[in-house]
Amino acid sequence: MDKIRAFVEEQFLVEFDETLTEESDLFKEGVMDSFGYVQLCRFLEKEYGITFTEEEMTGNVLVSLTQIRETVLRKVAALPAAS
Repeated sequence: MDKIRAFVEEQFLVEFDETLTEESDLFKEGVMDSFGYVQLCRFLEKEYGITFTEEEMTGNVLVSLTQIRETVLRKVAALPAAS
């Protein structure tokens, strides 16, 4: 999950600290816009072999680092086991 934090920090040129916490809404903080959101989703899909439905993409499920991690963990756990 450190890859996700590193991606967000590198892609959006931010650093998580006391001001920008892992629970901060990245849209409300001005860190991420819709283009960045799509980039984030594509990174997560490629990196973790998961997919996002249109409902998930538009349902504000990936607005904080904490929510992103929880969603990825849930989706990875639901993947069929590799043979």
